[in-house]
Amino acid sequence: MNTPSKLQVGLTSAVALGFAGITYFVLKQTLKLKNTSDIIDYLVIKIITSEESCEEMVQELRRRCTQHHAVGFDCEWVTEQGKRHPVALLQLSTYDGCCVLFRLSHMKSFPKSLKDLLEDESIYKVGVAPGDDAKYLAKDYSVHLKSTLDIRHIVELCKYDTGGLASLAKMFLGVVLDKSWRVRCSNWGADELTERQIQYAALDAHVAIKIFVKVVNDYHRSPLLLLWRRNNNEHWNKIHQMCSKYLDICFKTKQKVKKKTTEYKDKDRKGAKEIFSKKYPHSTRSKPLYHNCFLQAPDGELLCTCDNKKAIWYVEKELADIVNKDPLTVRLRFEPAGRSVGDVGRYYQLTKENKCVVCGAKDSYIRKNVVPREYRKYFPEIMKDHSSHDVVLLCVECHQTSNMRDQPVREALARRCRAPLAAHDAGKLLEDKDCKKIRSAARALLYQSKKHVLPEARRKELESIILQHYLQHDVITQELLQQAAEIQVVYENADYESHGYKVVEYYLEYEGLLRLEEEWREHFLSSMCPKYMPELWSVKHNEERLRVRMNEGRLSEQDLKLIAL
Repeated sequence: MNTPSKLQVGLTSAVALGFAGITYFVLKQTLKLKNTSDIIDYLVIKIITSEESCEEMVQELRRRCTQHHAVGFDCEWVTEQGKRHPVALLQLSTYDGCCVLFRLSHMKSFPKSLKDLLEDESIYKVGVAPGDDAKYLAKDYSVHLKSTLDIRHIVELCKYDTGGLASLAKMFLGVVLDKSWRVRCSNWGADELTERQIQYAALDAHVAIKIFVKVVNDYHRSPLLLLWRRNNNEHWNKIHQMCSKYLDICFKTKQKVKKKTTEYKDKDRKGAKEIFSKKYPHSTRSKPLYHNCFLQAPDGELLCTCDNKKAIWYVEKELADIVNKDPLTVRLRFEPAGRSVGDVGRYYQLTKENKCVVCGAKDSYIRKNVVPREYRKYFPEIMKDHSSHDVVLLCVECHQTSNMRDQPVREALARRCRAPLAAHDAGKLLEDKDCKKIRSAARALLYQSKKHVLPEARRKELESIILQHYLQHDVITQELLQQAAEIQVVYENADYESHGYKVVEYYLEYEGLLRLEEEWREHFLSSMCPKYMPELWSVKHNEERLRVRMNEGRLSEQDLKLIAL
């Protein structure tokens, strides 16, 4: 019996490994191609061109997305000569392949059932940069999307590289999307869409929901479908906990806050506290908002809690004495204007936590004015007192989310009160386009260098622009160029009235400012669903406070008229 040599064994092993490698490569490519083919073939694409046919398909989308609480979302429009036309096509897709293309440019009005779906907070609209599409839908059709989710947030959360939809589709699904400019920039408002346009639009929406589910699967390390069959609500809560902080947040502007610790010492109070970097435009607080010091009346009755600075101010002005150092408690030497009455008074006596009132985060927070300052600054003084009730703490992400969700309310107020927002109408400052053209021409002539001399034809053209304005001059001089280069381009709009001022004027005349406050408080509660609001925080807080003052005879006739009690 011949025993194979070591060389023969080695060659046999090498050949076997080679064939295994080739087989693996072929199978990998075959599976990849099959995956690409499958994702196109199983789609059921419906094209909707009328409001009448919309209702049935919206109900079908709602039925199919109950497990995932999400739909893939995208929009297409036509741009001509740099000008964007209204959104022509809106695409929605469920995870199981039901893809509906709504041809908005062919409809007489925006279907109510579709509007309700897009504004439904319980259903995520997932895609890449869905916030941009949401802005266009709001502008074109007054549809205010809620719960948009840029999938790049969770891709980044799971430690993957982020990119455009095409690169994400290739990375996660093995799908190569058609991103040719010929189809991307084609006529989406045409009488009939081509097969290539239909496939492009459908895949953009469907791929988004497929990536969303895959990334969430990877994050939880278990198949969604199996978990959904076991306990749909339990797994949905996990997904919502993972994604909710990214809803309606633009990926590009998301800020990362670095933490660093240091120590500071308050007067009569020692201890190490955390402070945070100020990369966020509305910088996170370096000190706690609530110090929970106590302020007492001369007889020892508790009036309210306050911060260290206020408490020490009373002591330094010899208006109060320190009666306890931990917690810092000061007692007034004079009788205050009023005492705490009822729940409205007890609110100011309660200690408050330094944490986000929405999610409970304690590592960083920013002051949030529930009633925006752009309105409150025009309130009468009687309503500006005790405004701390409407200042709460939010973490950076919740603060961003809240600000974005405030925008539809501002736009609704702008329409109701005929108070245009600055972006939609002439603002406080106006720009004179003719003067800007003259200034640009003068600066081009004035600052040309020896190495970069303007062509003769261009130089004459610019000189003509300047001389047409300065008719008393026949020739261009250095002094004239200097004067033209400094010409005023921006000036105040004499007819300008701020949005906030006009809204306050409207409520003063028709509904009362207390109602405006209540609407903003109701909006904050419904849009953010805060879990950690201070105890006794009330939508009708100011009304209750002012009624106490009225019953004590501390309001004038003018005050009563202004607040319309």
